[in-house]
Amino acid sequence: MEKKVKGIILMADGVEECEALITADILARSGIEVELVSIKKCHQVHSSHGVTIKTKTNYLELGDGYLNYDFLVLPGGKLGVDNLAKSKYVSKLVDYFSSEPSKLMCAICAAPSILSSRGYLKGVNYVCFPGFQGESGTWNDVGSIVDGKFITGRSMAYSIEFASNIVTYYLGKGGLDAAYAGIYGTNN
Repeated sequence: MEKKVKGIILMADGVEECEALITADILARSGIEVELVSIKKCHQVHSSHGVTIKTKTNYLELGDGYLNYDFLVLPGGKLGVDNLAKSKYVSKLVDYFSSEPSKLMCAICAAPSILSSRGYLKGVNYVCFPGFQGESGTWNDVGSIVDGKFITGRSMAYSIEFASNIVTYYLGKGGLDAAYAGIYGTNN
């Protein structure tokens, strides 16, 4: 039996809801299991645009269960990224997924700044929202980029491309075609 690909999207108050939810939607449509995890003690976060998002679990319930997941996604939103960056639990997950060779680390918009500040983008081609570039790595003027175990995205406008890169990384073009049939209304 083939192992199911599983990922975590960390959710904090101030998250850019489209970056989190579009990514989750495309991943799920492709057959990848995705878990929205609140970094708060409760099961809801308030997005950067005042949308309340309910999660099935939070960081306390997940605990060390993150070890059973294949990838981690950090969505953007300035306040959301600030809240992610302040969390010791998030730091532990970022360190694990960035350092573990078999795991994938994904971040979009302002969130790659967390990876940069922790030294993980040294020698990596990446993209983020302009103005959030770190001191290491090579910033690229594209929508989304894959470099080794890191997938980064520029902004909300590139959420589909960002999520598509995650799907392609694990499932190839076939997995992406399955997701695109549902989002573009095609029969591919």
